[in-house]
Amino acid sequence: MKVVDRLSEKMLPIVSKMSSQRHLLAIRDSFIVTMPLVMAASVMVLLNALIFSNATVQRILDLSPLAELASIVNNGTMSILAIIVCYNIGWNLATHYIQTGVIDDPSFSPVHAGILSTAVMFILMPLSSTVTLMDGNTAEATGVFLQSLTSSSGLATAMIAALVSTELFIKLAKMKSFKIRMPEGVPPAVATSFNSLVPEIVVILFFSVVVFTLNHTTGLNVPQLIELAIQTPLKAFVLSVPGILFLQFFSDFLWVFGMHGSSILAPIRQAPLLQSIQENMDAFSVGKEIPNIITEPFTNAFGLIGGGGCILPLVIAILWASKRQEQRSIAKFGLTTCLFNITEPIMFGLPVVMNPIYMIPCAIIPSINLVIAYAATSLGIISKTVAAAPWITPPVIQSFIATGGDIRAAVLTVILIILDVFLFLPFVLAANKAKLAEGGY
Repeated sequence: MKVVDRLSEKMLPIVSKMSSQRHLLAIRDSFIVTMPLVMAASVMVLLNALIFSNATVQRILDLSPLAELASIVNNGTMSILAIIVCYNIGWNLATHYIQTGVIDDPSFSPVHAGILSTAVMFILMPLSSTVTLMDGNTAEATGVFLQSLTSSSGLATAMIAALVSTELFIKLAKMKSFKIRMPEGVPPAVATSFNSLVPEIVVILFFSVVVFTLNHTTGLNVPQLIELAIQTPLKAFVLSVPGILFLQFFSDFLWVFGMHGSSILAPIRQAPLLQSIQENMDAFSVGKEIPNIITEPFTNAFGLIGGGGCILPLVIAILWASKRQEQRSIAKFGLTTCLFNITEPIMFGLPVVMNPIYMIPCAIIPSINLVIAYAATSLGIISKTVAAAPWITPPVIQSFIATGGDIRAAVLTVILIILDVFLFLPFVLAANKAKLAEGGY
């Protein structure tokens, strides 16, 4: 126990700073806002695959014209994710500065930071793009913005545009020399706009000059540079087996010390995982080969069975083999919440947090599940994930939905639950012995 306490004392200050860091918080909260859009797109992808374009259904009733609905929904959801995230990062970061008193001007509005962030994002995009025509030939087009820049593929550009532009905007907005004082009686909306006028113009001109200089000196545009320097290496790491196992283990490792690992690591892993599931959804909707095994629905369905630490199998193991009445009572209470991937009642009630017996399996078992699921997917035993189910979707059902209705994925989840129960069993028995050594049950 002393080792656990010592490790916790060293880790807690570092992780606490990470979890409260303003830029990471702004990014994390911005991704949370996009989840309903991702779910809506996933629902349409599933309907398209299981009903609208299903050969069996078409023998009874031809619903293939409705397949266009999936494309229409996608245009208003997945295809604009980067724009929405960009605006919200600017808004969240500016709101943080208002709430902490860094900006104390009542006429300052975080809406301007969100709008400015979005404007800068589009400034960073190339003036012309190569497009593929209907006949298969390519051509240079101006006055258009590619979906690859406004969808999840453009999230890295969106995040950088929002963070840098908002920081510059805040610094300039604090300078009294840049403020335009309006007489009393002027409507607040007008006063706010004029108060932000000079700082916004300066920020826009700054980024415009950067883009102009880059275009005329290197021939590259900003999204290309970001992809080369940041997005491609980060995606390669997150979507690799070692990368996702490291992130999964670290997330669960933080959980057993009482820190919400998924939220802390979200700014690092969210963008690549969103991009990977969008690529899968796009390929699935047109009948092409699914490119990615590792996606967020994949990690949720197989690495978070019952929530962080795979708590559901632990609860089953306790109800099966534990003789400790206090743990059985908590397990009975937490069983319902674990079925919907809510772990807190068990994490903090059992507890798992700071418990030297249960910490080890809860930190390791989710990674074991991912290795097995990855092997099963790569061998073609189960399908790749093509849709995002809500995180509260019960295990088994979640893997069935995420893989586009593959019953084999649901069966694998049941097998993993059984395996995890047996993996947790020695630790439950160890907890029994520890209690017995203390003087009985």
